[in-house]
Amino acid sequence: MDLDRLADIAIRIASRMRIREELLEGVSQEELEAAKRVAEMVREERKGLVYCAICAKGSFTKRGFYLHLMRVHKDDIKVLLERELSAPLAGQ
Repeated sequence: MDLDRLADIAIRIASRMRIREELLEGVSQEELEAAKRVAEMVREERKGLVYCAICAKGSFTKRGFYLHLMRVHKDDIKVLLERELSAPLAGQ
């Protein structure tokens, strides 16, 4: 799996943006679940406002949060995805 594409999916899930069907083509259920777990890790809500759980910046609009994650934390999210995808393998 292309980690760039999976990171984009996780960022879109975290920022509650629409995910295009072509972006999901070829993504396994396991990869999608990992993206959802990472999305939960990086999003923080306080009093209904969205903040970045990685650097605590905010508050963000939906689009602003998406852009922040893409520009500032995309590499961090790739690392989190690698860990999430390898975690089930370590338990076997």
